[in-house]
Formats: sequence, structure tokens, C-alpha cells
Amino acid sequence: MSDSLSVKKELAVLIIDDNEQITKMISTFLRLNNHKCIIANDGKYGLDTLQKERFDVILLDLAMPELDGYEILEKIKSPDKLSRIIILTASNITKENQKKFKEIGITTILQKPVDIDVLLEKITTISKC
Repeated sequence: MSDSLSVKKELAVLIIDDNEQITKMISTFLRLNNHKCIIANDGKYGLDTLQKERFDVILLDLAMPELDGYEILEKIKSPDKLSRIIILTASNITKENQKKFKEIGITTILQKPVDIDVLLEKITTISKC
């Protein structure tokens, strides 16, 4: 089906990132594209929210105080949830960690600052899986 004929589905997106500027910018952009966003500016709230609700896509920062993205990944037992995660990071990811992420079903890692159009494309792709 061509893009002009396809109907865009509203997606539910959970953004777990302690940087409030980033979460505000991403959520504003996604809402302008008719997606529903929930923001968690700390890992504990993000994990609690993730366990209570279903999301089409989860954007996860790895470096956060208290409960970081790595710890959140360890606590998620659902392969379905893991496959819907896009990792956002300002740090370099080791090849070993990239391999671990792939083994648990995470296929998308984006470096900050994130190109918002690339992020939207990745969100759309992951939501169709």
C-alpha cells in the first residue's frame, strides 16, 4: 500500500529518560504526529508504568540515576516488551552490549542527540512487528 493510502495508527509510546528537555521535545513531536505519549523521568516510575500498561513502543535511556536502563532491561521478562524497546543513549555502546541487546530482541539503538525524523521512522517500524 502506498504511503498516501495508508492510515496512520495512533501509537502508545512510553518515554523513559531522566532528561526532561529530551522527553518534552520527543513527546511534543510525537503528539503532533497523533501518537499518545507517557513520560517517565526516572527509571522506577518508568518500570512501574511499563509493568501496568501496554505500549506499542518504549523509548529507553540507559544512563539514569537510581534505576538505570540496564537495570530496567534486567527486570523485564516479556520478550514482547523487549522487542518494542528503542534504546536512546549519549554513550557509546560496546559491541558486547550490542550483542546482548540483539539476543534479547532489541534491534534499535539511537545515539543522542536523536534525529527526530529517524526516531519517528524507527517507532513506526517497531510498532508493526
